[in-house]
Formats: sequence, C-alpha cells, structure tokens
Amino acid sequence: MPSPDLEDLHDVAAATQGWIQAFNAGEVASVCALYHPEAVLWGITAPSLITTPQGLRAYFEGHCAAVPPPSIRLGAQRVRVYAGAAINTGSYTLHTRTEGQQRALPARFSFTYCKIGSDWLIVDHHSSFVPA
Repeated sequence: MPSPDLEDLHDVAAATQGWIQAFNAGEVASVCALYHPEAVLWGITAPSLITTPQGLRAYFEGHCAAVPPPSIRLGAQRVRVYAGAAINTGSYTLHTRTEGQQRALPARFSFTYCKIGSDWLIVDHHSSFVPA
C-alpha cells in the first residue's frame, strides 16, 4: 500500500481541529457543515444513533445551549488515510459545569472522513467517555 499523502494527513488533522474550534465557539452551523449529509453520529450523550442532518443539528444545539457551554481540549490523535477516506482516532477532555461545579471528563473519539473535492467531511463519528 502506498504511503499516505502528508498533505492529506495534515488536512484531516486540521479538519478535526476545525471541529473542536467550532464546537468550543458554540457555532452549531459550522459544526454541522463539517458532516456529510449521510453522516451518522454516536454522540457522547446520545441515547441512539443520529442519522440525519436535523438530528445532528438538534444534538449540537442541545450541547451549545448549556450555560456555560461545554468545551473540548484535544488530546492525542492518530490519523490514517486510505484512498479518499480517512480515520482519526484519539482522545479529548470534555469540560463542563454542572450544579456550579467544573468537571473535566476524559473521552475518546473516532471520526471517519471522506474527501469531497478538497474537503474532508465526517461520515461517521463516535465519541464515548473513558471508563473509570
């Protein structure tokens, strides 16, 4: 198998960073624009698989409506690129405030991307808390 293009590796990592930045800014439309129209999401707090753009929007609107809104700090990540598809697997810390108490919750993620033109769009996203 040929080595992945270093530019693609960089672009996928940058797409993930763009997702973190949009989430932290509470920009629901910007977060949702990073997903393919047929994307699926197993969100960290979702009780079921989200399979529509409307479901994605509702999920992220719920998170961004929290006062104060949560934020994410990216940890280690590992990007792999395969002929127009890419996977980024890693960790992050979800920072929330509930009942006046700041919480830092370790979590993990997998984003699967497909390349549409020059953009890497998320087609599959899974996040979960790290077990105690």
